[in-house]
Amino acid sequence: VHLIPGFVLWKFCQWHMEDRRTLLQKHREFRMDMAECEVESDRDFIEGKLKTWFGGVEEFELVVRNEVAQIAAQQLEDGGPIPWRMLFTASLPHIFMFGSAVVDAVIRADWPVAAHVALTGIGISCFTDAIAVGAGLRLADRI
Repeated sequence: VHLIPGFVLWKFCQWHMEDRRTLLQKHREFRMDMAECEVESDRDFIEGKLKTWFGGVEEFELVVRNEVAQIAAQQLEDGGPIPWRMLFTASLPHIFMFGSAVVDAVIRADWPVAAHVALTGIGISCFTDAIAVGAGLRLADRI
C-alpha cells in the first residue's frame, strides 16, 4: 500500500532538495547583468537606485552573494529539510486515524486505552513522521 505513494514522495523529495540547492546557488552566483527587464529603462532606474543605496551594482551583488545567501542558507538549515506546517499536513492521516481510535475508546469509557492510543498517536505523528520525512529528504539530497 505504501509502495506506490512512496515513489511519488521520493520524486517530490528529490525535487524539493534540488530546489533548495538551486536557490542557494542562484544567490551565490547572482549577477545584475543576468537579471531580465521588460523595459530597458527599468535597468537604468534600478542601477541608479543601487548606486544610491549600496554604492553601486558591484556592491549590491556582493551583498546578495554573501549576506543574503548566508541568511537564506541559515533559514533553510534552521527550518530543517521541510517546514513544520508541511510535516503536519503530511501527518494528518495518522492524526485522524489515532483521533478516531481515541474517540472510540472514550465513547466506550475505556480510559486506559484512550490514553495509550493518544500517546502513541502523538508519538507517531510528532516524532516518527518527522524523523522519516527528514531522513527521506536528506537521503534524496545525496542520491
